[in-house]
Amino acid sequence: MNDDRQISKKEVLEQMRISYGQLYRWKRKGLIPESWFVRRSTFTGQETFFPRDKILERIEQIKEMKGDHPLDDLAEVITQHVDAKLQVAFDQLKSLKWFDDSVLETCRIDRDRTMPLTIQETLCVAVLSRLRQVGRSEELGLVQRTLTERLDAGLLDRITEEHLRLYLLRKRLSGGGISAEISMVAIAPTGVVFDPDIEQVETVDLGHVLERIKLDLAKEVEVGSPDDRTGQDTEADNER
Repeated sequence: MNDDRQISKKEVLEQMRISYGQLYRWKRKGLIPESWFVRRSTFTGQETFFPRDKILERIEQIKEMKGDHPLDDLAEVITQHVDAKLQVAFDQLKSLKWFDDSVLETCRIDRDRTMPLTIQETLCVAVLSRLRQVGRSEELGLVQRTLTERLDAGLLDRITEEHLRLYLLRKRLSGGGISAEISMVAIAPTGVVFDPDIEQVETVDLGHVLERIKLDLAKEVEVGSPDDRTGQDTEADNER
């Protein structure tokens, strides 16, 4: 991870105006992935760093959602209500910031659909929305077919654990006076090495996209009535 893409724990606490206890409480609740807590040697010793964009965005979302839901309910929303078995209402999907109507046809989703979407279909829409500016139409189709096939084979359960990314690739071939460019899609862990002649057109962090989907959808899910909202996050956390 490049230094300019990292942010120290101290900087996170100061910039987001949260306490050490809040940060680690959210970690224990599963709201911040443990894999984002990266220990690294510095001139002062060991220090914890995070992927800058991911951690800042995640904390901002948690703070927004915390105002409406108790922390324990919020964790339940994310881990139970918005999981691999969730059926996503189409109108709900269309309300999300990252949703792109132009990729529906590529994902083979009818614009007038009334039936809910699976989390796999939602992930497909989100990934293609991130690629549509750089990918050709046939490449987006290749991404859709590859992602759908792998999701059907159980990819969803491995995305976060294996830090998987989707890579859109191109390679130019030539011989006998003829040249051609082929497009490829790979799903592999962070740090995978490709042939130096292969151009990495775009990379999508599948874990980040999946977590963003869950958090954005969780905002739309009603949990508990006001009378049930006990145990707000006022407990002092002495972990250090």
